[in-house]
Parts: sequence; structure tokens; C-alpha cells
Amino acid sequence: MLMREDRANAAGEGAFAAARALRNILAHLPTAAAVEALAEEFPWLTLLPEDELPQFVTDFTKSARISAELGQWSVLAQTVREWRATAAVYADPKLLAELTTPLTGDYGPVPAPVEEDEDVAQAR
Repeated sequence: MLMREDRANAAGEGAFAAARALRNILAHLPTAAAVEALAEEFPWLTLLPEDELPQFVTDFTKSARISAELGQWSVLAQTVREWRATAAVYADPKLLAELTTPLTGDYGPVPAPVEEDEDVAQAR
């Protein structure tokens, strides 16, 4: 894609300004109001435990700012993906129990790491 440099810079500056404004707005809202506002976009937030919601707000705003500064929106996308996966675990009581139950017993020795063939590693 071809784009004039000034337009690309302006887009980046605009995204950074929007992320900073979002961070400031969310920082000044009571946590419950911030969660309510974000839950309209991310309805799966209602599946998370109440005590984890402030951490989501913090992670979301920090990732939005980092993404805007770097021009790499994959940082924010990854944060949202990880929290959505966490919500999916909480939505499945059987999976939640399986993942939060302490392991018992000895599962044997852990095999030593194996170095990958360089050609195989490059193919990935």
C-alpha cells in the first residue's frame, strides 16, 4: 500500500492522541463505570470475576497506549485475545475446575530440551 508520509504520520499521531485520551478518561472514571463502558464492546467481560475487572481496564488502556506509540495494534489485539480466552475458561465450569485444581502425583521426569534443526526452525 502506498501512502504519503505526512498522512501516515498524522494517522499515527491521531491514534496516539486517541489512546492517551481513552487512558485518561478510563483513569478518571470509577472502575465500575469503566468496566460498564468497555463491556458494551466486550460483552464477555461479564464472565470474569469481579476482582479481575480492574486489571482488564488497566491492561486494556496500557496496551492501547503502547499500540498507539508503536503503531503496532497487535499489542492491543493480543491483550484482548488473552482476556477473551480467560473469560471463555470462566464460562466453562468443568474447564475452570480442571485448570484450577492442583496437580497431584508424579508425572515423571521432564525431558531435556532438544535443539531444533535450523531448517525446521526457519520453515516456521
